Amino acid sequence: MRLLALAALGFAVPVAAQTTPQSAPALTATRDAGGRIETARALVGKLNLERTLDFQFSSLMPLVSSNIVTSIQGSATLPQPVKDRLATPEGRQQAMTIAGEEMMAAFRARYPTIVEAAAEEYRRNFSEDELKAIAAFYDSPSGKRMLELQPVLQQRLAEAGRTVGGEAGVAAFSKAMERILAMAPPAAPAKGK
Repeated sequence: MRLLALAALGFAVPVAAQTTPQSAPALTATRDAGGRIETARALVGKLNLERTLDFQFSSLMPLVSSNIVTSIQGSATLPQPVKDRLATPEGRQQAMTIAGEEMMAAFRARYPTIVEAAAEEYRRNFSEDELKAIAAFYDSPSGKRMLELQPVLQQRLAEAGRTVGGEAGVAAFSKAMERILAMAPPAAPAKGK
């Protein structure tokens, strides 16, 4: 689950924050770090990261919920009536809904940690002047429009990614199968022939 949250952070923070400069500016004084982290926090506040995280995590919920329910179904201590209920499509769907609600609540409770990590990454990679310039962009009409459209763009990119991923899976499957089957040792000649 920790890996999932870190992966989501990578998706959630805009590209500018993910770009690591060739040589990040070194912190020269504690006073600089303190002021810069406050500027970085203000910048991250403009990004409405919680909305982006909600979008990212909610799009993962069907897969996550399914995995949770499958894991629960495999539990040796699960009472038989619950196993029977989970064996029905309605029961499985109900359990997946419950798992999704609980996972989203658990993720949302951790958003402040992710937001602070994002602010720290901005602070680490950008100078005070750069942070102010980025914030000014997000305050501009173009920056506001970009923030407004970000969820729509992410949704469209996610849909394109799923399509490309499906096509790549189909293309790779037969080739992977051939290579895996080739791993089998050659059949030994039959005795007596």
